[in-house]
Amino acid sequence: MKKLFLIVLAAALSAPLFAQRESASSIYSTENGAFSVSVINHIGWGYSFVKSDDFTPRGSGEVFLNVLKFKLYPAEAFGLEAGLDCKESYIGSKESLFYQTDDHLARATEFSLPGVSVEKARSEISVFSLSVPVVAKIVMGKFFIGGGAEANFNLAGDTSYRYDVKDKTTRVQERKLKLNTFSYNFVGTVGLDKLSVFAKFYPKNSPMLTEGGVSYNYWTLGVALCL
Repeated sequence: MKKLFLIVLAAALSAPLFAQRESASSIYSTENGAFSVSVINHIGWGYSFVKSDDFTPRGSGEVFLNVLKFKLYPAEAFGLEAGLDCKESYIGSKESLFYQTDDHLARATEFSLPGVSVEKARSEISVFSLSVPVVAKIVMGKFFIGGGAEANFNLAGDTSYRYDVKDKTTRVQERKLKLNTFSYNFVGTVGLDKLSVFAKFYPKNSPMLTEGGVSYNYWTLGVALCL
């Protein structure tokens, strides 16, 4: 999996959407207010602060692309938003090496290979998910603030590491990482017009990885841009 894939896809799709925004969004009037549906609504990136007793984290985060969004606003200043995001979460480390057991559980060990400098080595756990965020928002003009939760349907995962020896880069990737099909996290957001800042908390009692491997929890701080 490539973290830049979602950003490249978003950039490729956003050009015609900027020119034809009305065709990407449908707005309906209901007795309870305004209901709208849009596609390719926003992209986002966040840096994750990871806590674990099993490894030393460094350089973790997530990137996501919204592919479908629903908005229901019973009042002009208050509403509920839900959507479908393609999300890749990655947990990185330089001091610890992630690998998979024979039954595809993620484990961590000290990153110590002959002749390898830690500064030029990196290991990573990546998880691709379809996420369904549900957020209640208060809107005041172009300013908004909101909070809610996000359900994650974890579809694919891998562990990988790379290191340099004598100007040669070696990369190793192991797929079929065992995942919990479902996990959840909490989310809060504040923004102005098309730009927003979000925070997400991923509790330890709802892990993406199955029990028996590395254990961690984290929170993410990032930005999202409405297309």
